[in-house]
Amino acid sequence: MVAPKSSPPRHALETREILLEAAGRIFARKGFRAATVRRITREAGVNLAAVNYHFHDKRELYTSALKHAHQAAARTAAADVAGTPEKRLLLFIQGFLGYLLDPHRPAWQGRLIAREIAEPTRALDRLVEESVLPVKKRIAGIVRDLLESRASEARVRMACCSIMGQCLFYVHCREMISRLFPEHRHKPEDIDVLAGHIFSFSQAGLAAMRRQSVAGQKKSASVRRRNTKTKKPHE
Repeated sequence: MVAPKSSPPRHALETREILLEAAGRIFARKGFRAATVRRITREAGVNLAAVNYHFHDKRELYTSALKHAHQAAARTAAADVAGTPEKRLLLFIQGFLGYLLDPHRPAWQGRLIAREIAEPTRALDRLVEESVLPVKKRIAGIVRDLLESRASEARVRMACCSIMGQCLFYVHCREMISRLFPEHRHKPEDIDVLAGHIFSFSQAGLAAMRRQSVAGQKKSASVRRRNTKTKKPHE
């Protein structure tokens, strides 16, 4: 009698990926505190020792799953290209929307990030430091170039939040949008249309901010000139 062939051993990297996917799904449903390592390893089809080998403990597994969920967005930070600020802004919006609305993106990834933001753990600080800050630095640099150094850091911050917020709106509010506008459906071919709209809308807003900054500088200069003229000379 021929003995049945045993399945080939899993490669270490494959096991790590399987664990991350299983952990991400369970953490997204249960949250960090309610999820158990035993439940995760059962879903992944690996033994408990695999978690210790690859991640040391539950907290590190959670942090790694969170970073794994955000890695595609983090890659947009490295996708900056040479060109005009306008071109770079459009490409940033297209890349960010493409990540957010990717139909092949596992649903658990968005849910896990949303849960972490709503119920933050210590992992959020690491996620921001290692994955989110590079994205923020890229969009802030583009915005500064578009404002031509005429705006304060507070205005740069508000402009960045407005641009990112428009993109995130179509993800977090998609169920509401589909009910308010039944004809609106997120399809891959719609990304360029949405990106073009957000780009045009943001560009108009940034242009208005530039005009306000110029007007403010002119007003300040005029006040300084008046004060200089009316100031009495020292006796």
